[in-house]
Amino acid sequence: MKNKEAAVAAIRTRKTREILDDMLARFEIMETREAIECLNERMYNPQIFFSTKPLSPEDELEFTKQVFLTGTWRLNEYYERMGLPAQKTVEAVRA
Repeated sequence: MKNKEAAVAAIRTRKTREILDDMLARFEIMETREAIECLNERMYNPQIFFSTKPLSPEDELEFTKQVFLTGTWRLNEYYERMGLPAQKTVEAVRA
């Protein structure tokens, strides 16, 4: 990934799928595992627990993008600024 600090700032501001995918491409974040790790880092590294068998890397990336786009992780930035523990648990339930 090129220019990690710029990537962090730019990706955290994305709110649509198209713009998020474009931003990942611009910062050359192309591999599935790298994209998952990048997005998790931008969301303050939430702990994700899967209640069924583990997902394929592609499904995990899709789930991670969906969590990112919901925007609920943005509260963690405010928790961090106030010195409070972040809410870092996301449970994935697969039917």
